Amino acid sequence: MTVKQTVEIKNRLGMHARPAMKLFELVQSFESEVMLRNDAGIEAEASSVIALLMLDSPKGQQIEIEATGPDEAQALEAVLNLINSGFDED
Repeated sequence: MTVKQTVEIKNRLGMHARPAMKLFELVQSFESEVMLRNDAGIEAEASSVIALLMLDSPKGQQIEIEATGPDEAQALEAVLNLINSGFDED
């Protein structure tokens, strides 16, 4: 099964190196695969910092998060919490 949810990037600078690294580190603690997709259809595995940076996601952009695996609900919730907190930057 797969769980999905769309969230808005809230931090002032969007997805740059520091938030990408925080997200990468967070998903390492889960067994599930986490994918992000921007509104242009570009996908990135959360297990790749480079892929996350390629999303080119500024503040205000909608990102779909998709988690698949044994702890997918927990992974999705953790990623949503991190993004909704503005990656603890603001």
